Amino acid sequence: GTLEARRGHAVGPTVAGRLERVLVDHGDPVQAGQLLAEMEPVDLDARLAAGAAATAAASQRVQSAQAALAEAESRARLAKNSAERYADLRRRNFFSQEAADAKAHEAAAAASAQQAAAAAFAAAKEDVRRAQSELAGTGKSRAHLRLTSPVDGIVSARLAEPGSTVVAGQAVVQVIEPASLWFKVRIDQGRSSGLAVGLPAAIALRSAPGKTQPGRVGGFERVEH
Repeated sequence: GTLEARRGHAVGPTVAGRLERVLVDHGDPVQAGQLLAEMEPVDLDARLAAGAAATAAASQRVQSAQAALAEAESRARLAKNSAERYADLRRRNFFSQEAADAKAHEAAAAASAQQAAAAAFAAAKEDVRRAQSELAGTGKSRAHLRLTSPVDGIVSARLAEPGSTVVAGQAVVQVIEPASLWFKVRIDQGRSSGLAVGLPAAIALRSAPGKTQPGRVGGFERVEH
C-alpha cells in the first residue's frame, strides 16, 4: 500500500513575489502559527514606517484641533454673555445701540469661529481614522508575506527555494497532519470477503522490517476493472 495523509495543507503566498527565505525542510515538525517561509517585502517596510509617521502626525493635529476648539468654545461663551449683558443694559439706556450691536457682532463672530474649530477638529479625527486604516491595510499586506503553518504537523515537501518567484496560490511548503495518516491498500476482490470498517490491521513498513504497527480499517471502496 501507499502511506498518505488525508489532511494536507499547501502553504503559499496570496500575491506574486520573490521568495526571500524558507526556514523548514522535508520532515521537520512544525507547530500552528510557526513561520515557515517569507516573501520579500519590497517597499512594504518603508510604507509601514511612513504610515506610522503619518498616523502620529495626524494624532498631534487632533490634539491641536481639540485645544483650539476648547479655546473657541470659551471665547464664544464669553462673547455671548457679554452681548446679552450689553443688550440688557441697552434696554435700560446705559449703553448706545451701536455698542450693543458691536457686542452682538462679536458674539456672532465667536460662534462662527467655534463652528470652524469644531469642523477642523472633526476633519483632524477623520484624518487619523484614514491614516490608521491605511496603516492597518499595509500591515495586513506585510503579514501576508509571512507564510505560517495552519496546523501542528510535519513538512512533507519543500516546493520552492529562496530567490525564486512564486505566483499567488503556488505552494511553497506542504504540511501534513500526522494524525490523518493512512495506508491506501489494494486488495483483490477474491480476498476481500468479510472486509468491514473497524477491523484490526497489522501494518509493516519497509523501513522497519520485522516490526508491525497496529491499525484498523477506516473505509473502503470497490473499484471495477
